[in-house]
Amino acid sequence: MIKLINILPQSNKRNKLLHITTLVLLMALFAFPLFPMHLTNVIFISFSILTLVAWFINPVPVRKSIWKNLVFILPFLPYLFEFLLNSFDPLARFEFEKKLFFFTSFFVFPIFMNLTGFKNYKLLLLVFSLSVTALCLYAFAGLMVHGIPFSASAYENGSFILRHHFEKLSGLHSTYYSVFALLSAYFLFKRSFSEKKPVKIGLIVLASILLLSALYIAVRIAFITTAVFIFFLILEQKTNLRQKLFYGITALIIFLSVSFLFPSLKSRLGEFGSMSFNNMNHNNTISQRTAIMSCSWHVFSNNLIMGTGSKHFQQKLNNCYSSKDWPEGANLNFNPHNQYLSIGINYGIFGLLLFISCLFIIGRKLIKFPEGKYFCIAILLFFLTESLLERSMGVYLFGLIAVLMFNIKDSTNENQIT
Repeated sequence: MIKLINILPQSNKRNKLLHITTLVLLMALFAFPLFPMHLTNVIFISFSILTLVAWFINPVPVRKSIWKNLVFILPFLPYLFEFLLNSFDPLARFEFEKKLFFFTSFFVFPIFMNLTGFKNYKLLLLVFSLSVTALCLYAFAGLMVHGIPFSASAYENGSFILRHHFEKLSGLHSTYYSVFALLSAYFLFKRSFSEKKPVKIGLIVLASILLLSALYIAVRIAFITTAVFIFFLILEQKTNLRQKLFYGITALIIFLSVSFLFPSLKSRLGEFGSMSFNNMNHNNTISQRTAIMSCSWHVFSNNLIMGTGSKHFQQKLNNCYSSKDWPEGANLNFNPHNQYLSIGINYGIFGLLLFISCLFIIGRKLIKFPEGKYFCIAILLFFLTESLLERSMGVYLFGLIAVLMFNIKDSTNENQIT
């Protein structure tokens, strides 16, 4: 309890209990990878209500902070307008509800920060990272019990069986788990620098487990993101060029070795050799991604100015899949698997430019934090191969961490956990 009180410097005696309760809910919210989505929503609603109650009791000035946070809702205002203009159409409502977090968090978070003076973003990143670690250990224990890692068939067809069982056990799509695991691995690794030796070793071990798990699940963009992470980590080392080259060559050798030692990763990367541009029924995820990208660009270019609207974009894509003799794509309702194209298809080039502009403004603040820089790298790369913000898990990942760091007033003076 004393530790919680110490990280809420602006809380007075009258409001301390309310603020501590709100902080506990916020910590629980950052453990969202462990919870079903409806429970996460309940936690967020509870956090928002208590924050507003505390603000009504002690109405501190927040107008300036809220204005700055409008950058989080501007790209998604078209979803709201479409929903309202289409007489609350169910399809438009479904797409709008997935973005509803941004329409609440943009004022709830700055109110909480201004009320409590909270700056310890590292605590919340630690909660997130440990929750992902717990999920990782649980899912891989389940895989071991079922003998999946020891079955040669698990690695056939792009390791489909392995990834399918992992998704069932973890409750997360493998791409979402990969970005969670990579970010958590870096957060724990970064955290280890400020800890004493026993804790430092433990955090490095956990970070290594998360990194290896992300590579083992064999999401290709995770493989690329890991390489980019390592590149920047080497550049940040305060050593001469010769030592950096040594680190780089060593990392490259290890990295290439892993791609052959992990059968799952070898199978996934091996799909490049068997891909087909002409046969979209081919059981190859790269061929399928090629068809998805082709149709996404086709629909985007044909609706460049106004877009299709969120309630029509999937049907337009499905029509294109069918025209390419790929009915499975239409039956499975594949989205563009690219967040930039998802926004562009929905609301045209101007909607896309607005989204990119807001990402730039947000990223300019976040890269001031060591953790924020790697968060931006991961998000921008994963946006290229996954429409992360089209699922609630992706919205919470991007929204919680980005809004949190964006509202930390002084990145050089954050409170530390003692």
